[in-house]
Amino acid sequence: MKILHISKYYPPFKGGLEHVVSILAEGVARQGDDVRVICSAEDEARVDEIPVEGDGRLVIDRRKNLATVWSQPITPGLFAAAGWTADVVHLHHPNPLADLVALARCKAPIVVTHHSDVRRQKIARPFYMPVINAVLRRAARILVPTESHIDVSDELDSFRSKVQVVPFGVDHRSFFPPSEKNGGADEPEGLFVGRLVGYKGLDVLLDAVAGSDLKIAIAGEGPLRESLENQRNVLGIEKQVRFLGGVAAGDLPDLYRAADYFVLPSVTEAEMFGVVLVEAMASGLPVVYTDLETGVKEVPEAGITGLRVPRSDPKALREALTRIASDRSVRSKMGSAARKRVEDLFTLERTVESHRAVYQDVCG
Repeated sequence: MKILHISKYYPPFKGGLEHVVSILAEGVARQGDDVRVICSAEDEARVDEIPVEGDGRLVIDRRKNLATVWSQPITPGLFAAAGWTADVVHLHHPNPLADLVALARCKAPIVVTHHSDVRRQKIARPFYMPVINAVLRRAARILVPTESHIDVSDELDSFRSKVQVVPFGVDHRSFFPPSEKNGGADEPEGLFVGRLVGYKGLDVLLDAVAGSDLKIAIAGEGPLRESLENQRNVLGIEKQVRFLGGVAAGDLPDLYRAADYFVLPSVTEAEMFGVVLVEAMASGLPVVYTDLETGVKEVPEAGITGLRVPRSDPKALREALTRIASDRSVRSKMGSAARKRVEDLFTLERTVESHRAVYQDVCG
């Protein structure tokens, strides 16, 4: 099959949507399909062929971005790039430009992965909704990674008959538990991985660490880096909280294996799934996460693979983190359960096979 993905960006750009696109594109290409991703360039426009195992092919076609408005790259070159003949076009919502490109240029069946409703650009929502509805009407299939994505979405209300749940997965052979924790974890350290942006709740995490013996490593970059470091310094927890900066994708498995538990303290429904939760669980880490009504609540299993706490509550977060950090047997038991849950539900093979089955189905 020939599969065309239309994405905002592509790694090394760090974003949840882009991470999912790369997982799918590379996984499907390894199964022997011809996959092309067209997207905006972060810097210079270029076309790269990514080596993959097997007989498949993966090409990333990055087109020049003229400007960015309300987080939307303005990339007219995508209209020309979409002329590539495909058997299936895969869109990733929300992305208004991709929708316009698909409606104007693509004749093949459309599959939409609905990552979330439009949330941050509420001013533009009335103008974008007719485009969303036009694409969803035309879509042969609408995919979501969890049932909760359907429940919290207004945009999918009229199209539920087309919606299919296909969970995201990770390569559990790359993310795996260490054979033995360093030094018996006498001073266990937690880990956060993600962009340093407001909805991740890192300010709440720092408040939770204050007044405790907890140690946390924060991996990622983002606009709040400086303010979060200032908050850490004001709280006097410089020796307890490390900012690691951006981490290359190839270094992430070792980073997870070096940690003792994982924390995702997100405070809004902008956190729709949390692939990092799956990566951490695949690495044998218990997870502490917040009570969002999105897919985040379906990835771990509360009380079995980790602890779920109220959002924006430093005291509750501190208590949960302390419980995990202070009891090695709890970490071991929950970490083992977390790994098994990934093996049962969130493997890359399962994700790729499910998506390829959808592609074959919509192609007739």
